[in-house]
Amino acid sequence: MNKQFFISLLFGLITFVILGGVFGSLVFLPEMAGWYEAYPEAVRETPDFVSGLVVGLLQLIALIILLPKLQITTVSGGAIFGAIYSVVLWLMVDLQMVSVTNIVSYDYVLKDALLSAVMGAVLGLVITWSQKKFA
Repeated sequence: MNKQFFISLLFGLITFVILGGVFGSLVFLPEMAGWYEAYPEAVRETPDFVSGLVVGLLQLIALIILLPKLQITTVSGGAIFGAIYSVVLWLMVDLQMVSVTNIVSYDYVLKDALLSAVMGAVLGLVITWSQKKFA
């Protein structure tokens, strides 16, 4: 691992925590509270922080590794790839949940896809910028 990777990880993690905190507080936690009320035996009252952190780190590390491997060097290219990458990743998860449960709705899938696009675009931009700036 090189210095560029760790700097990108630091900037990406800070961005991820800020955006995740805002989106989580304003959108996802209220949605999950409704799920808990409807299905208290199947849904946690509060999300598991550790598993959420692991998922976020995996998504972030993969993005940091993929951007230079795909030779994406502009911030606009990073933003576009980050948005597509995040939307595809979370659509796979969300649509699978729609197919096997009665908890997740298509409205939630759309909301999550839009917010994932924003988060992925910002992360792609920040990571590409940091890799270019600290190369």
